Amino acid sequence: MSAAAQTIADIGELVDLDTYPLDNLDSGQGRMLVTSIQASLEADGAASLPNFLRPWALEMMVAEAEALAPLAFDGPTSVSPYFFNYDIAGADVPDGHPTRREGRRNLGQVAYDLIPRESLLCRLYHSDLITRLVARVRNKTQLFRLADRYQSLNISVMNEGGCQQWHFDRGQLVTTLLLQAAESGGVFEYAPRIRNDEDEHFDDVAAVLDGDRSRVHELNLEPGALNLFQGHYSMHRVTPVVGTRRRLQTIFAFADEPDTHGNLKSSILHYGPRVSELELDRHLS
Repeated sequence: MSAAAQTIADIGELVDLDTYPLDNLDSGQGRMLVTSIQASLEADGAASLPNFLRPWALEMMVAEAEALAPLAFDGPTSVSPYFFNYDIAGADVPDGHPTRREGRRNLGQVAYDLIPRESLLCRLYHSDLITRLVARVRNKTQLFRLADRYQSLNISVMNEGGCQQWHFDRGQLVTTLLLQAAESGGVFEYAPRIRNDEDEHFDDVAAVLDGDRSRVHELNLEPGALNLFQGHYSMHRVTPVVGTRRRLQTIFAFADEPDTHGNLKSSILHYGPRVSELELDRHLS
């Protein structure tokens, strides 16, 4: 069996290729899939592919994530929608400005280097078929997996009371997979395209932070669904988790150029001081 055929066979064990023909995006059904995702992104800023994973694969990935959950680093607990990019509005802004308003963040993240390469999570992320799907949706001829030791793939872990503050992402199109929903709460809320490349629309951001719900949508994330979301332009949050069942989600990171790495300071912030120790050892060896 050729390498390409083996890749399709492997991903076909995990993903429902009859419904989502990642192996034949040039077919009529494949083109319809890409067009449908693009239309949802254009209309709502988000797209969800329910039952993307086969049931047994979802069950195994949940078990993998649960086993790794104790390794999650909690990271910062109070940050602004722009994390620590305070200068986005200039230095002379009042304390009540959105760049200065911090929200509660209560979650842990398992870094890529801690996720076994033989895991189903890594098999899925490493599949070129996933990368090609995201590339097609973005109208890119080619896309690359992020080449970062820590940020390429992570598992977000929210225990009871866990939440994430209103924030923006760095990546233009965020790709996530909800593995396990909370018993209650843990709702993904977002304000579609509240900012753009020309205007941060700080007044609109402030209104959402003040409780204005007129621009806020809820995305019904189902376990096993692949989700694509314009997180760079759409401010979003996760409401507090209620109950003892963890909310588990994995995030796939891609880049426009090969050999792209994330910001090391961000890795230390989100994955802990062990990152700086590992990097120091690596550079000294």
